[in-house]
Amino acid sequence: CYEKAITIDPNYISPHINLGIIFQELAEDDKAKDCYEKVIIIEPNYTIAHNNLGNIFKKLGEHKKAISCFEKAIEINPDFTEANYNLGVIFHELGKYEKAKNCYEKTIKIDPKNTRGLNNLGHVYHELNEDYKSRDYFKKAIEINPDFTGAHWNSQGCATGIDEALIIFKKINKIDNTYINAKIMIGALQGYKGNFDEFNSILASPHSQNPYARSVKWVFSLPKLPKLFFNRIDFFDAVIELTEKRRPFYEFGVWNGISFKHLIKTFKKGYGFDTFTGIPEAWHNEPKGNYSSFGAIPKIEGGKFIVGKFEDTLEDFFSEKRPIASLINFDADLYSSTLCALNNSDKVIDEKTILVFDEFISNDKWEEDEYKALNEFCSNFGYSYEVIAVSFFTKQVAVKLKR
Repeated sequence: CYEKAITIDPNYISPHINLGIIFQELAEDDKAKDCYEKVIIIEPNYTIAHNNLGNIFKKLGEHKKAISCFEKAIEINPDFTEANYNLGVIFHELGKYEKAKNCYEKTIKIDPKNTRGLNNLGHVYHELNEDYKSRDYFKKAIEINPDFTGAHWNSQGCATGIDEALIIFKKINKIDNTYINAKIMIGALQGYKGNFDEFNSILASPHSQNPYARSVKWVFSLPKLPKLFFNRIDFFDAVIELTEKRRPFYEFGVWNGISFKHLIKTFKKGYGFDTFTGIPEAWHNEPKGNYSSFGAIPKIEGGKFIVGKFEDTLEDFFSEKRPIASLINFDADLYSSTLCALNNSDKVIDEKTILVFDEFISNDKWEEDEYKALNEFCSNFGYSYEVIAVSFFTKQVAVKLKR
């Protein structure tokens, strides 16, 4: 019908837009892109077309083009809520948290009851390690929509302990008893309190292969339960307390430098390794080049950054004697990159060094990534390891190695 309308009147905008939406829903992105580009030729100031075209470019991984489209829509109509929100989402995914924050703030200024904007603003503050602000925005989103399970789930990152987190998960379960991750976390937290009945029932169900269930099962299989955390800062600060603070730290995978900035406050000196152009190969559903800072290297006092692929830089760097590490933060995501980093950093690890892994559990294929790299490294170098801290929400795990 829309194609027929266009043959009758090629300059009729509505069928072009609606046809583009249909092609988007059919995942025929190139055809959708053509439709929106035709609309813009007919009417250059048609904001919906610019916004929808931005969504297409975002899906295709063409971030700069997507940003340009959203910014054009906002230039035409500064109060276009959806374009401000979408621009925030893409900055959020690119790790440009200050820019994302500004976009979400603009979104909720235009529409104070925009729960998605409130929830995402809370999540940005969580990424910026400002959980005291996160809590307020999650609370506002929940006040507007008490059944907003996404905001409830994210609010666990503000929990200060098991009992507070349990209340959150039970609320989610009451709103939606099919929300399996909440059920698993209830079982996990009750297990931490000594009651494994609910988690055992999950293991006996079809949900036993859920990535959270597999992660919890692994933690419960350890000789000693590691301390449990719900947000990145509490996790880091507790681990930092156990380190030799006079030593420097090392970080493999710096990206936007958020973790590096937090660690440098304690250790004063750190070494960071990254390409700063994104991951060097596809990581499951993440395409090559994701997590890029587009070549921008952080300027952090006390930080020394070594730029390039690990296989090209680490052997040369560690060919010189380097100081023993207080803490090593592995945030390279990929199995291959993590194993390369582990193999080369063996010279700066002793029994007091703490290793932190940023994507160790909870992902769909976590056993194929940092977990696999650590176990392979330990097997090759004659180590065992003790898990001392874990966070299912932030996916972090901290270990100490033993010969």
